[in-house]
Amino acid sequence: MASDVTEIKPRMVPLREGMFRMPDRLDMPAALLGDRCRNCGESFFPPRVFCAACSSGEMEAVEFASTGEIDTFTIVRQQPPNSVMVPPYAIVRVRLDDGPTVQTVMATEDIGSARIGQQVQLAARRLMEDESGNIVVSFMARPIPS
Repeated sequence: MASDVTEIKPRMVPLREGMFRMPDRLDMPAALLGDRCRNCGESFFPPRVFCAACSSGEMEAVEFASTGEIDTFTIVRQQPPNSVMVPPYAIVRVRLDDGPTVQTVMATEDIGSARIGQQVQLAARRLMEDESGNIVVSFMARPIPS
């Protein structure tokens, strides 16, 4: 007799909707979603209604490259209250190849290699499971092998 039990596979859900294009699998590139001002060309992440550079409301939605360079970083060795991140981890500021500078974390297994000027790719990474068993995903920096 065949079983009527259907296995429910957990699905990936973003930590925050609208921040990046959700890839099909973990560790795949995560393209950030933002805006570019049609008036002055300034880029923003996360998306904005008005340009912080020229105050224009002429914003257009863009998908930024998932690659960039580390401007600066710090290693965190203590866990802030209610944080899902377990130390040690690196907070990195990444200047995207075709967009703004964004702040994220470096994948835990890569923090020993963090350095200013390092080329990185933003990739989807598992943060935790939610109460429904879904895999909560955000983007983290991963070194690009040279």
